[in-house]
Amino acid sequence: MRKEKSSEWPLTDVFGICRQTILPLYRKPTFESALISQLLFGECYQVKAINPDQSWYKIFHEDTGLEGWITSKSIKTIQPSDYQNFLSQDFQVVTSPIAVIEYLGSNLYLLPGSRLHFSEIELFNWQDHIGFTGTVRSHAVKAGREELLEIALKYLNAPYQSGGRSIFGLDEIKGFELIYAAAGYRWTLDKMQGKMIDPEQVIPGDLFIFKDLETKVSQVSMYLGAEEVLWMDGKMRISDIDEWESIQINNSSKQYVLKGHSIVS
Repeated sequence: MRKEKSSEWPLTDVFGICRQTILPLYRKPTFESALISQLLFGECYQVKAINPDQSWYKIFHEDTGLEGWITSKSIKTIQPSDYQNFLSQDFQVVTSPIAVIEYLGSNLYLLPGSRLHFSEIELFNWQDHIGFTGTVRSHAVKAGREELLEIALKYLNAPYQSGGRSIFGLDEIKGFELIYAAAGYRWTLDKMQGKMIDPEQVIPGDLFIFKDLETKVSQVSMYLGAEEVLWMDGKMRISDIDEWESIQINNSSKQYVLKGHSIVS
């Protein structure tokens, strides 16, 4: 039944998988709407509703916890059992800046964070039967600090884009979520793995979180070692930690707090 005072029709037990390089997720069912996020090849979603002319679908992306609209031309449905398997079983995560896969008779370019599942309906035994150029890692194996930093530096100079999740446009918070996810860690800023630590105890691969207590806005940087951090400043760049902290203080109210967070064991 259609929702009261709504322009969408609810759907249940419908699931899909991203089958393109980048799948934009919009706030409303129109291209003029704000970009909420992006899905990468191999990421799965639950279909929640469809608009009246069936040109847009509302989906829920469990990895980011975000809900938004994608076009009907982007829908690729899968069975509920496959959706659960893809979320619970191991998969390969693309780690090279650009990877190429032969898919449906043509080359498809994959970005860091894209997923390759093992399944008869997914990509078959992709390493043996289809062309693939690039590097991948097992998501089930959590990366150590050195590998985590290697993944993070793939995004150096990625320009800022609200909602972006790729080397061609990256949202600050979603960018760090994507980096840790590619390294085998699942977290969001509201529900982070690991533990809070004193900023003086931060080591390479840990985060600095600068929170403005008045606006409740947090800024994040990753400690690289040698007193340097990776952070978003119009683009992902490397700065001296004192420079980064000074910029945050100058842009904040008088009340703020600096914390450390360790996600890697």
